[in-house]
Amino acid sequence: LIFLFCLFAISIPVNAWPTLNSNINIVWGEQDTVRPVVPRDEIRRLNLTVQYKADYGGDFAHGAIDVYGSKGLNAVIDLTISDHSPWCSADLGLETILIPLTTELTQSSSSLNLQLRDDAPAYGNGYVTIKASVNTMGIIGGYEKEFTLAFAPEYLPRINVNLPEGTTKKIGPMDTAVLPIEVNNMGNARTTVFFKIDDIPKGWTVVVTDDITLDDSKAKSAFITVKPPKEFGYHYDQKGIMVKLTPARAEDLTNVGEPLYVTFIVQSRGFSTPGFEAIGFIG
Repeated sequence: LIFLFCLFAISIPVNAWPTLNSNINIVWGEQDTVRPVVPRDEIRRLNLTVQYKADYGGDFAHGAIDVYGSKGLNAVIDLTISDHSPWCSADLGLETILIPLTTELTQSSSSLNLQLRDDAPAYGNGYVTIKASVNTMGIIGGYEKEFTLAFAPEYLPRINVNLPEGTTKKIGPMDTAVLPIEVNNMGNARTTVFFKIDDIPKGWTVVVTDDITLDDSKAKSAFITVKPPKEFGYHYDQKGIMVKLTPARAEDLTNVGEPLYVTFIVQSRGFSTPGFEAIGFIG
């Protein structure tokens, strides 16, 4: 009988035996990735749903799954991050997931924490690849698959201001003060910086560069020009002039950041004799 059974088993094609195959899927909420991730200042937590199902063919395979389930056995699913964008860091909340073996689609949860560096390109293509795998369990075959999660970095409006000639200037009433404002782009996209004087002292003339556009981290300079009042007589005036610097993404000027403020102090000392130059020349 044993001999006849062996002959019978050998004569049956291999693909005729019932098989059990593992199947894994990972899904995440689209609302978690539609909103861009802010570099440096944000740690985005993404909820992951890990789904598992044992596919079977034939009544024998279906019964085998029932036996596994009746014994309370679980599919052990390992999660690892196999690849990611070079300017981001990612780690998984749970790297091992236990899911009961049943004939139905079952699921469990994990999470992915995502943080971006300052050099993450604004609205560029970011990705994290997660590899899910399960080993062979008895007559249930193993399985391995990679899932890629896509996201986009947010624009990071950061500028650095340097004042080569300081913030204080002493001039005569008939002179003009010109002060440079050097700006560096510390953000992750081309940035246009707008300059504005919020409050000009009465009788003073103040003009500032309208805007400059910065590529990468290269510095550019804007200039503020200040002329004090020229009324006849001796002047001992001092005024503070505040300049507002507002960064915006050059490709979309509606995407603005928080403004910076720089205050200059201009002192006007000495006599002012407007219109008397001609008399002196004639004399």
